[in-house]
Amino acid sequence: MSFFLKHKAKKKRPAIFFDLVGTLLDVAQPVGEVYCGILNEFGIESDPRVLQKHFNEVFNATKIRPKGTIPKDGQDKDFWMKLVRTVLEKSGINTDSFSFASYFEKLYSYYARKEAWLPYPEVFNALQRISELQFPLFVASNWDNRAKTVLRQWGMAHFFAGIYLSAELGVSKPMALFYESILLRTNSYWESLFFVEDDPQMQPPFYPGIYVYLLKRPEKNLFDFLYQLQRYGID
Repeated sequence: MSFFLKHKAKKKRPAIFFDLVGTLLDVAQPVGEVYCGILNEFGIESDPRVLQKHFNEVFNATKIRPKGTIPKDGQDKDFWMKLVRTVLEKSGINTDSFSFASYFEKLYSYYARKEAWLPYPEVFNALQRISELQFPLFVASNWDNRAKTVLRQWGMAHFFAGIYLSAELGVSKPMALFYESILLRTNSYWESLFFVEDDPQMQPPFYPGIYVYLLKRPEKNLFDFLYQLQRYGID
């Protein structure tokens, strides 16, 4: 934790960037169950366990995206449509046998709603206490503009000075350009930035002044991060 020791001496507050899904928010229902439930509405029988298995495989295979494959329209629908179609087809579901476009729109819209997500138990208290320490807080997420709707509906948006999304920047973590884009937009905070993540694959490349705190629930959550800030941070 050289970051904390360094900033204890300098008495400088870093800007703190939180990942979203897996860090602040969890799905309210397993993805396979959601896919299955909406398929039932279209008269398609499916196994949520099979859907979950293939979602995990497809998502993990595609979550690191090459440069030039992400739009800046805020929606990134082509990516999600291709992912959903692949998951269904790998699960033995013929996407030509029903209105896949309508199914996808319903699924896409579902994940823009509060009820699709649950903040982790400590999130509100931890964000409140970190805010009271006067750290500038941001979100940096490989998601689209549904994130802003969900954060607003959950009453969390006010914690953050800015929300930076891959589907608006046109580039995703862990590519260096994602972090460079953020630095350009937060130059008043540039002395140091801290990224709170749950996925080791999404750590930023090394830059002077950029640091990472990896969560590992249940062993390490945001209260552990807060403890480190209070122990080694700024008075």
